[in-house]
Amino acid sequence: MCAARHRWLARRWTGALAGEVGAGSTLALGIIGATAAIAIALIGVVGVFAAHTAASVAADAAALAAADTASNRIPGDACGRAKVVASLHQASLQACTATRIESVVTVSRDLGWFTITASARAGLPR
Repeated sequence: MCAARHRWLARRWTGALAGEVGAGSTLALGIIGATAAIAIALIGVVGVFAAHTAASVAADAAALAAADTASNRIPGDACGRAKVVASLHQASLQACTATRIESVVTVSRDLGWFTITASARAGLPR
């Protein structure tokens, strides 16, 4: 009796699973598609993060250059030097305030349809 019941269950499960042919392919395609979508989103986020880091570095370098020039360590125009240093970092100078005590600069960097802005201060401690 037990063997007959097992055969009956085996036929029943085999019949129930017969309509599931090809489901593994669909599942694999769904997983591959979701993985690709996540990878594309991560590439965009990492690109924006890298551009923000580059803008911050450009702002820091421009502020230091402006502070060096404003303190008369290097002769010349402080904001003009900050503009040159920012352009060497592929950024454009948006604002510059330079005195003997501190220099504050704001730079921006274009990233296609994004504009990343960063500010930096260089000078005596507050």
